[in-house]
Amino acid sequence: MLDKTFARWWIDRVQPFREVPPDKLAAEREAVDRQQEFNSNYDAFLKRAVLPQLEELVSLLAHAGVVHRAASWGNQISLRVHLAWRWGELVISQSHEDCVTFDHSIITEGERRGEDREDNHTHHYDLRDVPPESVAGQELQFFLSRIAQDLWEPEPEPEIPPGEQPA
Repeated sequence: MLDKTFARWWIDRVQPFREVPPDKLAAEREAVDRQQEFNSNYDAFLKRAVLPQLEELVSLLAHAGVVHRAASWGNQISLRVHLAWRWGELVISQSHEDCVTFDHSIITEGERRGEDREDNHTHHYDLRDVPPESVAGQELQFFLSRIAQDLWEPEPEPEIPPGEQPA
């Protein structure tokens, strides 16, 4: 429970400002109505496209013995894939009232502590309309391809002294 002295001080402090102009309340109501539309579009996109694609991917990872974790909290869904010296995480969320975000992070663990490297990509899709189902599959493939491509590092180029030509 709130401290009574604090509560009294707070009420005395805000009492002169409690009158809110009607146009400000109307704008707030309009924003809440728009938010409900975006929420329903996000919900439809998750149910139609994202969740079936994630379910298929998680079963593929489990069947192949790839260490992974799928989790959800609030309006976010996360898929984390762990490999020997690298891990990647894909977070799908409604990060703004009017968009769905696919946030990709790939972390490479360095040889020494503190040498971790992080590569991030974020893709936003407008929720004024429900995004096409193909978006979910494309984003998952993009995430997986980034992890796979980052596993192979090219051979280091030979050092050529200044002024000399390669052999």
